[in-house]
Amino acid sequence: MATSNKNQIYGQIIINNNEPNFNGDEILYISIRDSLRHEIDCIELGSKIIHLSKGQSMPIKFQCLYDPTKACMKFEEIKTIPGGITLAATIERNETILYINNTNIS
Repeated sequence: MATSNKNQIYGQIIINNNEPNFNGDEILYISIRDSLRHEIDCIELGSKIIHLSKGQSMPIKFQCLYDPTKACMKFEEIKTIPGGITLAATIERNETILYINNTNIS
């Protein structure tokens, strides 16, 4: 779940039915993206890296700043298009993906 507030996204990561056992060497990557252009890579509008601690439990709260001027068109217009702005969340341990999710936030 993510909420937008004046160039900032905040929310929390919840993994249903699976309480992960974090060792303290995991990293949560959050990325806000202009995902409108399907034929080429997304444009990253903002990102955040969070180092998880040993024994950390769900939910994992986050906030991430973004720059709407990096979008391929006017930000207010792209927000009205389903899938135009997305939030990507990935948890990795030693470059192995443990969790990945992309969410439409338009």
